[in-house]
Amino acid sequence: MNITESGAYSYFHLPEFLPHALITRDGPVAELSRAPSQIVGDTSLSVNNKDIRFEDMITSLDSPLQGVMVVKNGKVVFEKYPGMRRTDRHVWMSNAKVFAGLLIAMLEEEEKIDVQKTVSAYLDETQKTAWADIKVIDILNMQTGLDLEENPASRSGNTPYNVFVRSEVGLPAPDGKTYTHNQALYKIPKLREPGERFEYSSANTQMLGLIIEAVTQKRLAELISEKIWMKSGMEGDATLGLSPQGNGIIHGLISSRLDDMARFGMLFTPSWKLLSKEQIISDAIIKKMQSSGTSDNFLKGSLGPRLTDEFREQPLFNSYQWDAVFEDGDLYKSGMNGQGLYVSPTTDTVVVWFSTGFPEIPMEAFSRTIVQRLADKT
Repeated sequence: MNITESGAYSYFHLPEFLPHALITRDGPVAELSRAPSQIVGDTSLSVNNKDIRFEDMITSLDSPLQGVMVVKNGKVVFEKYPGMRRTDRHVWMSNAKVFAGLLIAMLEEEEKIDVQKTVSAYLDETQKTAWADIKVIDILNMQTGLDLEENPASRSGNTPYNVFVRSEVGLPAPDGKTYTHNQALYKIPKLREPGERFEYSSANTQMLGLIIEAVTQKRLAELISEKIWMKSGMEGDATLGLSPQGNGIIHGLISSRLDDMARFGMLFTPSWKLLSKEQIISDAIIKKMQSSGTSDNFLKGSLGPRLTDEFREQPLFNSYQWDAVFEDGDLYKSGMNGQGLYVSPTTDTVVVWFSTGFPEIPMEAFSRTIVQRLADKT
């Protein structure tokens, strides 16, 4: 998807366009020390049959990259801000989906949610919808079987997905009717049996958000603040965009500083100790995220094959809202128009980036290669 200049402006200033809730920080800032490494900038890949250095590519005049940060063993080894100020808040887009998966996993640990139960066990109002008998695990892993897959074709026309995303910002559906967030979400029809295909959709994440709020009787921004943001030494507050009815758009409309997205990624690594006195994300949760996908489903939708091309290798599967899990346990989440969050718990490495364009820079392949090069040198 191409993005206009005004669209790029909105990526830094979403509260000027949509209502938002505040995700609050608290306590002392966990300062990130710097230990610059030339390995990152010098990492090269073949792009259009030419070897190109990472730093040269992201700083070129036609680069869509706004900011990039690499953290190794808790230290910032590389950071560049070609299109933003270090202090700017930028929208995460679908990188934010990981919060939904994480909150569900936390509630599992607290024995408040059983992912083998169905949606209707937690949301009685879904009893007469196609969601009623879908297990929570199938929503987490984007394999509901509903007619909701998110791709270029479904983002236009009178598709269930397009009706839904228009409802999130109060726009009429292509048929001229205006639906609320929940009306559009609940009217998505069944397409096939659940558990058969990885069919990526932000609608899944919004359903997780409704389940989380129903179980906890708290709003999403409040939960993210209490369980994660306030405990992690974040530099700044974050924001969560809201629908006209007040639904937190947890599938994509979280905005924060780039270094705070890096801190979030660090919570999945041994360097969490530099951010918090308590381990916010348990080893059991990380292991669950690394092992709960279905390999046979990964290539049966739109996103799996695309990610395989972009990484230049096939991930094992998607899991708990992460787009890709690798054999070595690395985790990856993408966001529309080129946002990225790559976490390597084993090598204690995090790569994060903000962007305003998909295809120009192979950030997926670069991020995984950078992590491997840094691991080889230590």
